[in-house]
Amino acid sequence: MTRRLTRLALLLALGACSEQATAPGVCPEYCPGGQIAVVDTIFTDMIERDSAFSGYLEASQGRALAVADVPGMVDSRAIFRLNGAVPPRVTNRPAPDTTTVPITVDSARLDLNIIRRDTATKNLWIKVYRMPLDLDSTTTFGQLVPAFTDSIVDSVNVSMLLAGPKIYDTVTLRIWGDTIRTDSAGHVLQVSRVDSSLILHFDFDTTQARYVAADSGTIAYGVRVSADTLASIGLGSSEVDRSANVKWFYTYPDTSAAPVQGTAQRAATFDSFVFTPPPAPADSNLAVGGAPAARSLLRVAIPPILRDSADVVRATLILVPVGPVPGAVGDSFTVIAQPVNTDLGAKSPLSLNTTFYGFKTIHLNVADTVRMELTDLIRAWALDTTATTALMLLQSAEASTYTQIRFYSTRTPAFRPTLHVTYVRRYAFGTP
Repeated sequence: MTRRLTRLALLLALGACSEQATAPGVCPEYCPGGQIAVVDTIFTDMIERDSAFSGYLEASQGRALAVADVPGMVDSRAIFRLNGAVPPRVTNRPAPDTTTVPITVDSARLDLNIIRRDTATKNLWIKVYRMPLDLDSTTTFGQLVPAFTDSIVDSVNVSMLLAGPKIYDTVTLRIWGDTIRTDSAGHVLQVSRVDSSLILHFDFDTTQARYVAADSGTIAYGVRVSADTLASIGLGSSEVDRSANVKWFYTYPDTSAAPVQGTAQRAATFDSFVFTPPPAPADSNLAVGGAPAARSLLRVAIPPILRDSADVVRATLILVPVGPVPGAVGDSFTVIAQPVNTDLGAKSPLSLNTTFYGFKTIHLNVADTVRMELTDLIRAWALDTTATTALMLLQSAEASTYTQIRFYSTRTPAFRPTLHVTYVRRYAFGTP
């Protein structure tokens, strides 16, 4: 009996000391001492100072030439000058004989690159006008009104060309290297297989392309556009090596043979666009885009709560437009929020770290509130107390369009720029 009681006591003792590997910990010793706290708030005072600056790039420095005609809203026209540098006499004998002979210009071919267009445009016309030779970056819309009124050189219906059949016979392929479309007036249209841009060729006689020996063949033209709908295009500029160019065709005599044929191709040495109405003068609001290009600098004060005791989940910049951007229906542009490396006001150098960029597409003729995702940027600023917490608003690509958007600044408290931030408070774990 005594042995049984002893054995039972031993078994009970062993059972009391057995490990329960699958049993949970006992609260509160092994459980966190708090709950996850997600905070969603709009910081109305994080952007403490902002400024607008203008004059970064002129229209002659843009990557495209904006051409549009929207009655009552905007009229934008491309202009360009092609310095011929074609001497009136050439050498037709081998060295050391330097005898020269005069050239006789027969014709010229003008090429335009249409790098942007709306495929829904109906009845699109491109019209070329003769311009004065003294075009430069100070030339205004008003100064060119007479030339755009009575100096038309040629016009072509691009919609009709695009609707026509492709020509790809052996002779065409040998001359042009690709399929083309043409009309009864001899205009030639090529469609790029790379980006669907258009190359438009005009054949000019000596009255349309006047070779003046005293000017070495310098000529200047302007381009207008019209359409039943969506009258807006972008022409390539010299900034991207897609400017207008002219190819002169001439002959010169040879004493021992028939006249010799020669050619000289020249690209535009100056191109730009002029438009009306011009951008509004600077005011208390933030301006972005247009020509000359405007930028706006926003300085951000990171609150202590985001630095010390929170993790940023999402951050959105909120900007309220002063009004809609007028222009052709269907057109749009992009506003970029780009951090700066150092705050030097208008001359602040931009950061090249694209990870922290914010961007938003702006559609014309609407005034919706603009929201830009800046989560990575605000999170990085919250973790780095040495960073310059300022960003620049700019247009992509600058000085390539007449469009300029304006946002309310911190000087308009009811509509000032704000940051919508969602963050999680740091988790307080319990004591093990």
